[in-house]
Amino acid sequence: MKLSDPWQAIEACYESGWTDGLPVVPPTEPLVGAMLAGGVWDTHEVLLHEPARNLEVTAHKAAANAVMAGCLPEHFPVLGAVLAAIGDPTFELHAVSASTGGAAILTAVNGPIRDEVGIHYKENLFGPGFRANATIGRAVRLVLRNCLSSIPGKLDKSTQGWAGKYAMCFGEHEAASPWEPYHVSLGYAPGQSTVTVMAAESGHNVLNHASPDPEGLLGTFADTMSALGSLSSGRSLVVFAPEHARKIGAAGWTRPQVQEYLFTHATRSYAEVKRGGKVEAAGNVSGFHPTQWMETDPQVLPGDERINVPRGTCPDDIALMVGGGDAGGHSSFFPTWSRDRSVPLITREILMP
Repeated sequence: MKLSDPWQAIEACYESGWTDGLPVVPPTEPLVGAMLAGGVWDTHEVLLHEPARNLEVTAHKAAANAVMAGCLPEHFPVLGAVLAAIGDPTFELHAVSASTGGAAILTAVNGPIRDEVGIHYKENLFGPGFRANATIGRAVRLVLRNCLSSIPGKLDKSTQGWAGKYAMCFGEHEAASPWEPYHVSLGYAPGQSTVTVMAAESGHNVLNHASPDPEGLLGTFADTMSALGSLSSGRSLVVFAPEHARKIGAAGWTRPQVQEYLFTHATRSYAEVKRGGKVEAAGNVSGFHPTQWMETDPQVLPGDERINVPRGTCPDDIALMVGGGDAGGHSSFFPTWSRDRSVPLITREILMP
C-alpha cells in the first residue's frame, strides 16, 4: 500500500474488506518488512495450510495482518506459533471457523516471552488495556478473515459469536500457580516459550469468595462446568484466579487431583439432561459423540437418574491454568467448541530469531 494520506489509507483498508470493524494500521511495505524481520521465516514460507479449501498463509501474509492488527515485530514469533498450532489437522480449523457455535481462537502463552514482549497475565488479563494481548489476538482473527475468508455471514456462520473473536490472548500467571506451569506439565522446559490454542466458547465467571476448602470451592466449578447450556463431551479450560489457586495449593492438592475431582463432579444425570431438552431426535445428547448416550425414547426412563453424563470423557480433558489479579474470588471456565467430541487444545513452541 502506498497511499500518502494516513486517513485515506485506513479507509482504503475498510473498502478492501480487510478490517474486523475497527480501524487497522495500513500495511505499508516497510512495516511489513520490519514485521517479517521479527520472525524466523522467509517471506514465502507457509505458516498455515488449511486443507479443506487448500488455502495457505505465508509469512508475508501473516506479517501484513500483524501490522494491520497493531503488533510490534517482537510479537510476530508468537503469531507464527499460533498459526502452526491451529494448522494442526486435529484442530479442524475449517469446521471451527465455519460453525454456528461461534468459537474464538483462544491463545494462552507460557514461558519467558510473556515478560519479554509484555503479554499480560494479571488483573483484567482477558480484557482491554494491554497491547501484546490485544494485537496478537487480533492478528489471529485478521488472518482468518483476510487469508482464509472467515467472514461473518459468508464462511463464518456463528449464530451469535462473542467478543473473544476480536482478540483472545493472555499469559499464564506462572508465579501464582501451586503447580508447574501448564507447558511444563506437557513436557516443555521452564525456559521454553509456548502458545496453547483452544477453540473456545465464551467464558463463564466462577464466583466463590466463601469456601476455604478445595471440595467446597471446586464444587462451584463443577456446577458451572456441568450447566446444561454448555454440557458436552468436549474439553475444558479452567483458569483459576490466584486467590482460588492459593486455597487449593494450601491444601496440597495436585493438578491430577483437581482434574479428577472436577471430572467426577461436573456431571448431570441422564434424567436431568432429558428434562433439560438436550436429547436430540435419535436420542443423542446434544454436543456428544453419536455413539454415547443413545436412547430411542427421549422421555425419562427408569434408571436414567442413576446414569451420569460428564463434562468431557476423562480427567485429562480438563486443562488447568492460573491467571488474574492477586485478589478476588473470580475464576473462569472456558468450554471448547463442541459438536460430538470437539477439538483438542494444541501447544507449540515459539521459535525465536
